[in-house]
Amino acid sequence: MLTCTEKQLQVNLEDQFSNTSSLLQAISIIDDENVWISGHKGTYIQTIDGGSNWRSNVMDGADTLQFRDLHAFNNQEVILMSSGPGKLSQIRKTIDGGQNWDIKYLMADSLGFLNSIEFWDDQNGLAFGDAIRGELFILKTIDGGDNWERINPKNLPMALGSEGGFAASGTCIAVNGKGNAWIATGAGERPRVLLTKDYGETWEEFSTPIVSGDAAGITSINFWDDQNGFIAGGDLAVTDQFTSNTGFTVNGGSIWSLAEPPNYTGSIYGAGLTKINDQKIVLVAGPKGLDYSVDLGTTWLALDSANYWAVKVSGNGIGWATGTNGKIKKITIK
Repeated sequence: MLTCTEKQLQVNLEDQFSNTSSLLQAISIIDDENVWISGHKGTYIQTIDGGSNWRSNVMDGADTLQFRDLHAFNNQEVILMSSGPGKLSQIRKTIDGGQNWDIKYLMADSLGFLNSIEFWDDQNGLAFGDAIRGELFILKTIDGGDNWERINPKNLPMALGSEGGFAASGTCIAVNGKGNAWIATGAGERPRVLLTKDYGETWEEFSTPIVSGDAAGITSINFWDDQNGFIAGGDLAVTDQFTSNTGFTVNGGSIWSLAEPPNYTGSIYGAGLTKINDQKIVLVAGPKGLDYSVDLGTTWLALDSANYWAVKVSGNGIGWATGTNGKIKKITIK
């Protein structure tokens, strides 16, 4: 399928074979040839040839885990994060390309629930989970994910009710620049963005115009650079209506402006950003489709109407969108 904007931007979707029927929920792009994707039933898949071939795997003894986020440092060192209550939330790591996986973090609290992980570099990273007993839950690693320590809740803003995140596409956290990280929240009194500029030592919080509610908020946050970013989400309980589910910032996340919803109703589960010839591009994925915008969400063009959960694109305009039943599409933007 080819679609073009007034500037003749072309977006191409290509069917690929994942060799699995599991829900594929998060994407980690090493480069345009090497990509890892994770999903349910202990599933993770890998390509080393730009998606021409995908190797599908189910982790031994972990077929009950839902790997809702991952981070591939390279094709040998990869972090997988599973989501679920209590001990179903885990962080596992391989240093031999997936032959062996070690548990690096096991949620000890039965009320805990991990949503997303992200890394600044090969050593420093964060993991975000739902609030526990009225306190925000953020983990930090400084050794490549081998050890994780909870950031003292006293150093974080107060939780807003049952505030947490959505383990939908592995994009609750965005990092950019040296020490900058943004965490998107939902399911609380109001969706907001938590910002650190010093690797998690101190934090600020900023309100957003995204729809609020018990099952509503921000599912995805992404930044082109340290000033320009995009958020997406919605109300997961509302599937047949348009809601205030997209927004953007041009000042580092301190002020968020509402954008238009995509062409499909319901929630957005994941978003991905890229820039081609200085043209900012955002793609959004949800149960009712895959759309893109070149004007910060003022207008949207439809790419597909199938059920998607995650989308991610490299700086070269090469990316992937994934979803139910092992669905995987390669995206080429030029």
